[in-house]
Amino acid sequence: MVAAAAAVAVTSCLLQVILVSSSSADSDGQRQERQLQVLGEVVFGPARGMSLALHLDTSLPADLRQAVLSVEAVRRTPHLALNLSLNPSHGLRSSSFSSSSSMLHVVLWLTPSSDLLQALWLHWKPHNLLLFSLGSSLGADVLRDEALSGVEKLTLIGHLFAEENRGSSSLGVFTVMPFSSSDVKFLGPWERESFSGWEALFPDRFPSFEGYTFYIASRIVDEPFFYSNASDPLKGDGVCEEMVQSLSAKLNFTYTTTIDSPDSKWGAFFNGSWDGLLGMLQRREKNFTINILYSSYDRNKAFDMSVSFHTDGYGAFLPQPAPLPLWTSLVRPFGSSVWFAVFVSLLAAILVTKLQVIIIRVWSFLHLKISNTSIKLLFFRLQEDVQACCDGMHTRRGLAQVWLALYRGLVNQSTPALPRTPWQRMFVAVWLLCCLVVTCAYACNLVGIFTHPAYPRRLRSLQELIDSGFRYPHTTRFSNTGCLCTSCTSAWRRMHA
Repeated sequence: MVAAAAAVAVTSCLLQVILVSSSSADSDGQRQERQLQVLGEVVFGPARGMSLALHLDTSLPADLRQAVLSVEAVRRTPHLALNLSLNPSHGLRSSSFSSSSSMLHVVLWLTPSSDLLQALWLHWKPHNLLLFSLGSSLGADVLRDEALSGVEKLTLIGHLFAEENRGSSSLGVFTVMPFSSSDVKFLGPWERESFSGWEALFPDRFPSFEGYTFYIASRIVDEPFFYSNASDPLKGDGVCEEMVQSLSAKLNFTYTTTIDSPDSKWGAFFNGSWDGLLGMLQRREKNFTINILYSSYDRNKAFDMSVSFHTDGYGAFLPQPAPLPLWTSLVRPFGSSVWFAVFVSLLAAILVTKLQVIIIRVWSFLHLKISNTSIKLLFFRLQEDVQACCDGMHTRRGLAQVWLALYRGLVNQSTPALPRTPWQRMFVAVWLLCCLVVTCAYACNLVGIFTHPAYPRRLRSLQELIDSGFRYPHTTRFSNTGCLCTSCTSAWRRMHA
């Protein structure tokens, strides 16, 4: 009897374990199904029309990762699927589009990790960030992590515990106000109707700074934006000072400024670190700067810059050159390469013509030396051609006479005599046709030059301005002469010298 009672007790315990395990598995499956449903509602709801960057924790099971990527809303939305890890070599690096306001970064993980958030901010710097917990723990305290302090839009969606009188598959929406004294803010349980808009899911995290004191890195040498006050040299004045005063009254914060940076520089990347005002920001000695700093690739990559509210324009003013002398109009219709081609063609025509005369004389000499009567009859016709040629334009003429005869065509003059042999006439016809084309083109270009005054070629690049020898004067006290003297680019230093 005792053995039977013990067997019944063991069987009962085993059934209870099986039921509890089955119930737990069903509960996890329902929770994950609900989480994926909410993810699709977010993508098709408040985030509709935005691109997605899905940062998937490497600890997620393979079937859960596939389930996330198989959500219909995700498949129909342009997205990047990235591994969330401490190693940035897993995929694309940060670029301008990744930090834009038109992209939503979604982090999907089982267990929150501060190190992963720091890596995320270091390599991506998201503008909009949604933390989506797929595990059973909420981890809302991660919203207070310092790595997320620079995210403008931040929300966490996670599982609500049973002690909050919610269902086992209920999800809550949380955010945090960085300058508020209160803890993590609970926006409410997820309901599609309650969070149908973007502002409902991502409320403004900075409605007020609650009297926070900002430390501003500044140089009081930046007229008219930030300069010394006439009555109090230690106090700043200018356009930027007025802007900060207006913002402090509107957003409830106070601030302090500095007279100058430790090294009296604005901020440049040198030997692996930043100097000047930007160096103070990099070392977290100050919160931000209000001086006018020109935008560059390195600055945009390392710091978060505001929208541009001022644009400077610089121009180089040079004396207008005098028109070119009139005699140069005779050679300017053609470029140097065309003139060279015409000269080479004329020289080749002279040589060919002279060669024709030599060939005719050789054939005449050979004809006189032939004694065979039949061969004499064969060359009788050639003798007539030679005699006809001698009556033409090439009779015992030297190179000067040949040059004058061919040059007539280039100056639009007629030829006084033409050769009688057909093969010589064909050469002269081709030459005169080329001369006609050249003279017509020259005449047309010459008319255009005479109707419009010609000036020397204008400077078209910074290098041409430097090589020109012009000196660089400045006309206002807000000149950039000092920047030219200390520039890292030798071309700018040469311009000032």
